[in-house]
Amino acid sequence: MNDLAKATCAAALTGMLVGAAMVSTRIVSADTTAETLAFLRYAIGLALLAPPVLRRWSVPFSAKDLLAVAGLGIFQFAILMLLLNHALASLPAATCALVFSTVPLLTMCLAIGTGRELFSWPRMAGAGVAIFGVSVLLAPSAAPAAHDAGAWASLLGATFIGAACSLLYRPYLRKYPALCVSAFAMFVSVVFLAGVCAASGAPLVPSLSAVQWANVVFIGLSSGLGYFCLLWALGRLDASRVMAFQALAPVTAMAIELLGASYSLSWRLVGAFVLVLSGVWFGTRDRRAAPGASA
Repeated sequence: MNDLAKATCAAALTGMLVGAAMVSTRIVSADTTAETLAFLRYAIGLALLAPPVLRRWSVPFSAKDLLAVAGLGIFQFAILMLLLNHALASLPAATCALVFSTVPLLTMCLAIGTGRELFSWPRMAGAGVAIFGVSVLLAPSAAPAAHDAGAWASLLGATFIGAACSLLYRPYLRKYPALCVSAFAMFVSVVFLAGVCAASGAPLVPSLSAVQWANVVFIGLSSGLGYFCLLWALGRLDASRVMAFQALAPVTAMAIELLGASYSLSWRLVGAFVLVLSGVWFGTRDRRAAPGASA
């Protein structure tokens, strides 16, 4: 398997892990705060990444790059998650998931606008088909959203941060190992989230049942593994191609809930699977290089 195929598999795995973590998050969200859950999520993820990083940390980071990666970690993890949680407090989860699934299109627009990628109709069409598939999947369960300007601003802000960070990481992934970048960014976000918990009075270790703790551990482990796979793929593929696989997240979540008998199999679910997977496939077929990629 060549590097392109490995990066594609890593991007797909990231999307599926995000979807699986959504299901586990639903199980524990009612019994803990958003700040506590975010802290535990990335603290466990950091524990997964720390051992291999400590053994391989041999590449010196410049002070400027360390500050940049630290800032990206805070935005990518802490601020994005806090904004998304604020939106979920007022808007339906299906609505938030549908809006957040536009990250691939927004990433592509930002990449084209900044000259990092060439415009491509096949990739644009692929991303559009995937997002349409997500809308087919989620629209039936989406309730009318309240006109909460603050919640909508938070949701749009989280979506923009997700797209922007996927682009801004790439220069550092070309200079440093993805594992080191992942671990340091996550470490900074954990420290930041610990401060947020202290300021808000949220407990760092909540009182949960064994089943709930098992879900929290899964969320953390999937975050650590998924984020490493995301950065590893971003170092080898265009950001818009990698982020296109995030459309697999809501489909994966729905599939898990289907297996748990929360949903029944329907033509709408099958059609959404076909649209999303077709969109991802078309969105990753065009291999034209970005300007200056050969350099």
